[in-house]
Amino acid sequence: MMKILPVILAIFLSLLNFQFNNNENPEKINFSELTDVKNPRNHLTQEKNNRHEVTAQVLSVSEASEKNITINHTDERNAPPAENLDKENLDEEKILRLTWNIVPYAVKYAVACEGNIFISYTNGVEIPVQNVSDRVTVTALDFDNNIVEEDVVTLTAEENPPFPRTATEFEKMKSSPIYLVYSWVPTLNADHYEIQLFKDGELYRDYLTHFHPLEDNFDFYDETPILEEGNYFWRIRGMAPGGAVITEWSEQNSGNTFTVEKPMRFCALGDSITHGGGSISVPPSTVIYNWQSYCKFPIKNLGKSGDTTEKMLDRFDRDILAFSPEILFILAGVNDYRSDIIGWDSVKNLAEIRDRCELHGIKPVFITPTPLNPNLIDKVQFVNHPPYDWQEQRKYICDWIKQQEDFIDIENALSDSKGFLRADLTLDGLHPDAEGKEIIGQAVENWLENYLNSTKGWEDRD
Repeated sequence: MMKILPVILAIFLSLLNFQFNNNENPEKINFSELTDVKNPRNHLTQEKNNRHEVTAQVLSVSEASEKNITINHTDERNAPPAENLDKENLDEEKILRLTWNIVPYAVKYAVACEGNIFISYTNGVEIPVQNVSDRVTVTALDFDNNIVEEDVVTLTAEENPPFPRTATEFEKMKSSPIYLVYSWVPTLNADHYEIQLFKDGELYRDYLTHFHPLEDNFDFYDETPILEEGNYFWRIRGMAPGGAVITEWSEQNSGNTFTVEKPMRFCALGDSITHGGGSISVPPSTVIYNWQSYCKFPIKNLGKSGDTTEKMLDRFDRDILAFSPEILFILAGVNDYRSDIIGWDSVKNLAEIRDRCELHGIKPVFITPTPLNPNLIDKVQFVNHPPYDWQEQRKYICDWIKQQEDFIDIENALSDSKGFLRADLTLDGLHPDAEGKEIIGQAVENWLENYLNSTKGWEDRD
């Protein structure tokens, strides 16, 4: 019986995809004419003047324990309804939730159903429908509403889902980041969400999020690092404007579960380039735009979006020493020279990071910081135009890095003839996307292979 289950599942998904992607005589839509379709905030920069207001309550471990919340470690789809669950509004209409794989370089997705077009910024959507069996098509779009991929294949289709679907991909990561980004498929009619993080079966943190506009509410950046060993998972439920609960808690699965272990031999310190994410709307909670996923060695992600070199130095003792790494890869500086911090100050901070590494027996390996593309930055308008001398300040940092004992130079691979970040590697002019992250990950892998081979040689001599 167990042997035929995969066959049955494959047939079922094939029928779903035929139903939701059957394009016999499809109605062609010119998405470039959809002038009312807006782009989301840049979910990578995390700058206060470029994101909407977020409020969150963070409980200490002791405060969380006082809530005495118990969890079901099996399938929560069989759990009783959440306390004060308000299903009155949900019964008025049918809801169809679809999910699909992330399409590289897509910023958003147009979901067409029953003559309506719904825009989603995640690889999933909940839409109101009259007939859940009606034909649905999903089209991946870029920043300018040009088609990236037509007829995107749907993976799941659920009618009236009782709980939100989480979108984190911890099961695909060799090691979880210390600064979590919780992401999910937005719940239809939800005004805000409650997020809970559990450690070893006990409530560890509790958050209430609130974003406007609502369609931009699909991820939450945790400002408090995860530094303690243990087994973790997180869950989420939707809330109405008045605070009433409108969904059950999301289920626990491999994508929202992770383990923190110590020590970690290899760690990476950095800003959003290291933290991850890309194409404006894809957060670091997925792997496609994370350079660590393109390196075969497990590297602990200590990146934090928005960090300058000074902020990295400030959290060195807490975040880096917690994992006692042998090697610390340091990719820093882009937030300095794009915001009027001169190269001399950046180098001063990097030198202090180097000295602290050596003091604690850590080998620092510097990576030349990525360039900018001012033309694309001006086009998408998520961050300010960089200072006129940003290239000069960046060169000062790169020249210093190339004088260090251990460094990785990715400058030429990412730069065009003007010294700008190559346009084919970035959408927003600031963050390298998939191919750019692969270049970084492969460069780190090559360095590590050479290092480990040389180290093994010395070990053999001993």
